[in-house]
Formats: sequence, C-alpha cells, structure tokens
Amino acid sequence: MAAPAGLLPRLAPAPVARWWSRKSPRERRIVGAIAALVVGAAAWLAIWQPVQRDLDALRAAAPGARAQLAEAQRLAAEIAGLARTPPAARPPVAPAVVEQILGERGIAAGSAQVAWEDGRARLTLAAVRFDTLLAALDALQRDAGLRVVDATLTARVDPGTVRAEIVLAR
Repeated sequence: MAAPAGLLPRLAPAPVARWWSRKSPRERRIVGAIAALVVGAAAWLAIWQPVQRDLDALRAAAPGARAQLAEAQRLAAEIAGLARTPPAARPPVAPAVVEQILGERGIAAGSAQVAWEDGRARLTLAAVRFDTLLAALDALQRDAGLRVVDATLTARVDPGTVRAEIVLAR
C-alpha cells in the first residue's frame, strides 16, 4: 500500500494515522466534512453568538450615548465661546463701599485701616471678634466682589478675638 497523502498522517499520533490510512478517500471526505461542521459550530458558539449579544447591547445603549455626546458637544461649544468672550470690566470698588460693609457688620471705622494699592485693599484690624470678621469677609465677597488673597490672623489675649491683616482683590 502506498504512503497516505496529506498532513494528518504526519502530524497525528500513530494510532490516528493508522486509522486514517485505512479509510477510503470517500470516508476521508466525510470525516473532513464532519470535522469542518464541528469547527464551524464551535466558532459559532464561541465567537458569533457573543458578538451578536454585544451588538444588541450596543444598539440598545446607542440613543443614550448619542444624547450624552450631544450634551458634551454643546458644553464644549459653550466653553469655547466663553473663552473667546473677554470678561466684562468691573468698575473699581470704592473705599467707601468697603467701609460701609465693615460698619454694617459691626466693625467700627476707627478700628479698621483700609489702604488701596493696585486695585487691592489692604485691611488691618487691630482687634476684632473672629465670627464678626468672617461675616464681614463673606459680605465683602458677596456684595463688593472682593475675595481674600492673603491673610494673617494672630490670636489676641481676649478669647475669640484676633488681629487681622488681610489683602482683598477681585
């Protein structure tokens, strides 16, 4: 008998190679077709079905993702527009406004020294209650648009009072 042709007899274990060599060409084609069918079914189960499930899940999530994308693009366009728009120039804060806000919060005009330089207010308070200072700083930020950029607070002997040196700016 002639040596069997093909890769299977050379790559397979000896018993399989002997079994294959005894088969007729018609039987080999049938075994090959069955093997191809088994490989196809395994590929369908292992690859095609999970891909189809993932595609269905992505199709279901697509409208929500499109809405999120549209909102993100709208926000990006708004941010870009804000970056191109120059900020509105604020009128300078009058020293009288700062003194008025401090007076409304219970800080006497004589105890507060306010010095202005380069659009910043340097506020020095020799002795002020801490809670009163916080209320005044909140009012200055809310009403005059001034925020604290530098502050030095030193505790005083009297409980709850501090010496405050504060720099305010817009």
